[in-house]
Amino acid sequence: MKKSAKRYDFTPSFDLAGFGGEPPADAYTEMMMAVLRDLGPKNRSLISDGYEESLDYISRILPLKVHKVASGSEVWSWTAPKKWVVREAWIKKDGKTIVDFKDHPLHLVSYSVPFSGMMSLEDLKEHLYFDSDRPAAFPYVYKYYKAGWGFSLPYNLYKKLGPGRYEVKVDTALVDDFVRVGESVLKGESEDSIILCAHLCHPGQCNDGLSGVAAGIALMRRLATLKSRRYTYRLVLCPENIGSLCYLYKNQELIPTFKYGIFLEMLGNKNHLKLQKSKKGDSAMDSAMERAMGGLPAYGVGPFRKVVCNDEINFDGPGINIPTVSISRWPYPEYHTSDDDIRIISPRYQKESFEVIWDTLQILERDYRPTRKYKGNLFLSRYGLYEDLNNDDTIERVMLAFEGDKTISQIADELDLPFEKIWDYAERFRQAGLVDAVWGDEAPAAPKPARRARRTA
Repeated sequence: MKKSAKRYDFTPSFDLAGFGGEPPADAYTEMMMAVLRDLGPKNRSLISDGYEESLDYISRILPLKVHKVASGSEVWSWTAPKKWVVREAWIKKDGKTIVDFKDHPLHLVSYSVPFSGMMSLEDLKEHLYFDSDRPAAFPYVYKYYKAGWGFSLPYNLYKKLGPGRYEVKVDTALVDDFVRVGESVLKGESEDSIILCAHLCHPGQCNDGLSGVAAGIALMRRLATLKSRRYTYRLVLCPENIGSLCYLYKNQELIPTFKYGIFLEMLGNKNHLKLQKSKKGDSAMDSAMERAMGGLPAYGVGPFRKVVCNDEINFDGPGINIPTVSISRWPYPEYHTSDDDIRIISPRYQKESFEVIWDTLQILERDYRPTRKYKGNLFLSRYGLYEDLNNDDTIERVMLAFEGDKTISQIADELDLPFEKIWDYAERFRQAGLVDAVWGDEAPAAPKPARRARRTA
């Protein structure tokens, strides 16, 4: 594959290479930043009012179908959780508020159960969480599947807590409701679908999850402008893990049409992009995304589940096996803290992520197998294809490669030429009636070799 980029195997480091200059002001970037600003502060827990409000917000941008799975339903080996309702939650001492959920959703441990009472500082500390590495921020803590309660606060504040009696109020409830998964579909010429998946949960955070949601929304808007699409596209917005499981469980009859997946996450922070490959690592999606990253100054590549772990294990997991890659800018120091807000999102990096995913999809849309209809050496001048082979023999090498057993991407790799160059040749040959565009993964059967007489001495 011909690349100008520096490719490196993923290592967990902060690369923090900045763009500089004025931020982009195009409509898609502005759309993504608006989503991040508007939805970032909400309490978007697994099933919550903030999550439902976010789905409603997105439905005003894209047509959205909401799949529902009732609390308590068995979803293969998992059970759909209850809805978490928060009325109020705070800690006070001597009538003065120490922390309050209404100031930031991360102050209350997600899915905290109800509690009300007076406590000593020693007992209270058993329910307090902080991050001493980021003393002015406070961490994202959750208890989805283990009952308990707690508060998250800055380490700087934690150190100042003095002895005495503290009043604690956690007015919450766990009620039966539904896991909700938003899906927006753009039909293509084929039922074969590409899944774009992102987390809509992660309360009070922007980069983790929501930057992928924003990119997915903008991509669907841009895909809708195409006059035709080879693939059907499905944007799936869900709570982490249980949401994608519910989506697949509810749509088992469609799984055979799910061709590829991309998990979108952590796209706006200042770090190099990383491609996490699919389980097998050899799909057309893997190849297309790495090719799309080839125009970047640098990018990282890692094997399945070795860069960052998320819902790719559901789409590309046992019994489902949809080749699913992940694109992210992992790691970043603000991860799972209150510092993961709009301030760490670079419009340039968010746009760059968007463009790489767009380029990936455009490669897949055009990556057919040029299958020759000619025999023998072509009289190129007859078809207006003549090029001086003494200066550049590319067209001859291309002519020899159009046997129908390789895609445009594979030919580009084999000849060490850009995808666009091979695609342009293929289109010129096709328009001249010299090749057919054959779609699909299966190469045509190779002709049986002619029998040869046995050679004897």
